[in-house]
Amino acid sequence: MIFVNNLKSASDQEWSSTEKYPGVRWKFLIDADYTKSSGLSLGICEIASGGELILHYHSPDEIYVVNGGKGILNKSGELDTIKKGDVVYIAGNAKHALKNNGKETLEFYWIFPTDRFSEVKYLS
Repeated sequence: MIFVNNLKSASDQEWSSTEKYPGVRWKFLIDADYTKSSGLSLGICEIASGGELILHYHSPDEIYVVNGGKGILNKSGELDTIKKGDVVYIAGNAKHALKNNGKETLEFYWIFPTDRFSEVKYLS
């Protein structure tokens, strides 16, 4: 099976958000809950200026592909600036956080080696 998805094809999908992560919203592009896919889950996330994903961890590995903006990546207490064009690998159970310290929206794709994002349990 092969298919192509993008934000336009997910236009009927509402942005998801939670009070736990202020200024953060996301959509699913490749995910078994939305597409006929398996083995990988991919979504797009936007973090508004000043917004953040608080320190958390989860068992599957994760990849970020930064598509726009910049932010501060907290890698278990070590801070690193990430920006458009960067790719980030996060090992399973590694504590991490991401804050948008720029003026424009920080946008990135995430990839998990799971059928669906709903299988990933975020722990603080």
